Amino acid sequence: MKRALVLGCGGVAGAAWEIATLEALEKELGWDVRDADVLIGTSAGAVLAALLGAGVSVARLAACQRGEVDEHCVWNHDTDTGGAYPPLPKLGFTGARLLWKGLKGEVSSLSALCGVLPKGGFDMTPFRNLIDSAVPVGEWAPHPATWIVAVDVESGKRVAFGGSDAPAVALSDAVCASYGVPGWCPPVHLNGRQYIDGGVASPVSADLLVDTDIEEVIILAPMASSRPDSPSSAMEKIERRVRRYMTRIVDREVALLKSYGKRVIRLEPGPADLQAFGSNMMDPRRRRQVFDTAMDTAPGLLRDALA
Repeated sequence: MKRALVLGCGGVAGAAWEIATLEALEKELGWDVRDADVLIGTSAGAVLAALLGAGVSVARLAACQRGEVDEHCVWNHDTDTGGAYPPLPKLGFTGARLLWKGLKGEVSSLSALCGVLPKGGFDMTPFRNLIDSAVPVGEWAPHPATWIVAVDVESGKRVAFGGSDAPAVALSDAVCASYGVPGWCPPVHLNGRQYIDGGVASPVSADLLVDTDIEEVIILAPMASSRPDSPSSAMEKIERRVRRYMTRIVDREVALLKSYGKRVIRLEPGPADLQAFGSNMMDPRRRRQVFDTAMDTAPGLLRDALA
């Protein structure tokens, strides 16, 4: 059976949840996720897909989450993702053309809104250093099908870097483009085009597998949840509204994959995970709590998904 692994967007908290869930997935299936025939990553999921495609093991990613690092680790969880809130923005919009396309119905309302957010001021150097520590500078992952999803600001369309139809770029550039959260990170300029976070179009982009020979699709979607909780704070209620929007996109993509005869294993946070997330998926102070919670919840979520 040809199998794809899809890792969705979700910021700092989402990455922590995905790593814990991947560890449970490997144990349950007795399968090294690096052996997936296709790896698809979006935003935070792009960072993980790139590292897996470069040969980094889930065990090493989990050890880093636990603070069990060695002298070769180039990532600092407390500082390298920035603080809980974005730095001062730069002059100009992320991509004003997206608003026009949204008004014409050519892109989603979320993509259109993101286009008129200010250009982010976050320095992506730590992300570049992380990826460049796993693959030679300027090169792509050795995995033959590592797809990193970003959005072209001019066209509003998704681009799966590493795919056959995408322009050739360095893996670190593709990851920075895919993680280009509007209002937080600046757009990435590649070959005369500008790219931003692939999550503004889809939290997972699993539908890119429809016309492939992949038979089974495993989706980790930190920004989706079919098991809503009852948040008390106003900010958490806003976050859950965004989450419902993202969940509907994942619902449509899963239904499409199934209509093409593909088996889908869908993994997403449960109520306990949502409580650990809180309202800000970018807050590094919640990362360890999210990881530890997911270590407890992931085995049960996985058994339910497989059933």
